[in-house]
Amino acid sequence: MTKEQELAQADSMQPIQGTVEVDVPIDKLWEAFRHANWWPRWNKCFFWAWNKDLVLGQKLIWVFQPIKWYLPYKMFAIANIVEVVPQQKVTWEVTALPGFYARHTYHMEDLGNGRSRFGSYEKAMGWSFPFTKWFWLKHFTFVKDESLKGAQFLEQKYKQDGRIDADTLPPKSYLRFVIALLVLALILVLAGTSGWMYLAFARQTHLALAPEVQVVLGGGGNSLLVRDGGEALLVDTKFSPGSGTLHHWIEKEQKLRVTTIVNTHHHYDHTRGNALYPQARIIAYRTAPELMRERPKDAEWCREHPFAVPSIFVDETNRDAASAMTLQVGGTEVRLFHPGVGHTHGDLCVVLPKYNIVMTGDLLFFGYYPFIDTSPIGGASLPGMIATLRELADAFPDATFVPGHGPLARAADLRLYADYLEDLNTQVARALRAGLTEDQAAQTVDVSRWHRKILPSFPDDRLIPEWATADRNIRSAYQLMRGS
Repeated sequence: MTKEQELAQADSMQPIQGTVEVDVPIDKLWEAFRHANWWPRWNKCFFWAWNKDLVLGQKLIWVFQPIKWYLPYKMFAIANIVEVVPQQKVTWEVTALPGFYARHTYHMEDLGNGRSRFGSYEKAMGWSFPFTKWFWLKHFTFVKDESLKGAQFLEQKYKQDGRIDADTLPPKSYLRFVIALLVLALILVLAGTSGWMYLAFARQTHLALAPEVQVVLGGGGNSLLVRDGGEALLVDTKFSPGSGTLHHWIEKEQKLRVTTIVNTHHHYDHTRGNALYPQARIIAYRTAPELMRERPKDAEWCREHPFAVPSIFVDETNRDAASAMTLQVGGTEVRLFHPGVGHTHGDLCVVLPKYNIVMTGDLLFFGYYPFIDTSPIGGASLPGMIATLRELADAFPDATFVPGHGPLARAADLRLYADYLEDLNTQVARALRAGLTEDQAAQTVDVSRWHRKILPSFPDDRLIPEWATADRNIRSAYQLMRGS
């Protein structure tokens, strides 16, 4: 028994079929129908078709529209053309799907006097058919209905133009589809970028460095939490939305109340979260309030959140760990000192002698190109940063260092970062002495051998980030040297 005979006897479904009579001569109807690549121009169930003619034994290749306009799919199809009888019928069989066999016949009949009958017939069977029968019945009905409507549309065109051909059929427009694809591509790019940004920069990781000490990496500048019973000291509070995530984790999951905040410097990604702890005292280097108000957006934020601006200060007398301001958090001593001008004019280092932990703030960007503050008031000093990094590495050779950005580090990592900054400083100074412009220096100086990663920043609440890159580091170093 052939597949055709088996399908005819199968009780898998009742055939879905229908006919319509139209005032179109059979030869004109067939001429319009035999060009499969015209089908999308008169039959709304087709999105696209490949074949210019219906040839026995060839593959019929096309794409179906969805059965409902709002369903997000286009269904690709390929079938074997198994019958072609001019001005009578064409049949194709679908065997490409596992356990699925279907035959579809378009047929037509000459009724005389310039009239024709057009019909559609479809039936399917196979072991996989019952699992998706609900869909196929709707799909076959959709194809039948739209095909009959399409024949009636051809009748209208024939009455209007007296012929049916490539010139009289309306062109198929793919503009909406192309726009939809572009929108989908944009959504996927944005989703992918957002996912990458979250995994690479926004996701927060909690690490316990000691029973009373935890570090929270990512989501802004790194943070350090030192607990004392139900209270805690927090070093650097991140910025939104990371600051909110950190706040929720501390209060809801850790069940702690932050009573003391330390800001390692004034930059927004280390201080904006201060506003979430209105009852906490805030400690920073004495220049921090002035520097926090330097940029108009930051000054506006300070006016809106006066309680979030530091009010207790470390000063220049607290120059190293020996002369540091000392706080006691339960059984943990916390020392704060200003190492001099480095990443900014207002840096603090935080030392926990009991656990040999040192938090550097943005004196250390571990693994990343740093953001180099070029402000003439409170900006960076590359020589100062280089010297401080080496001093810290020598003073705490076995310490665990918590950088401003990046994973936990060791003394060797500070020395390597100092070497990068020194190489950057040396090459840019050479370019400046040679009379190169900033653009020429950016093209000439090469720091690629340090293999550092880029890092985003969102100053002034921007949605589009600025990026710390090799080019930006070179330009920032050039501006610092030219300014000095």
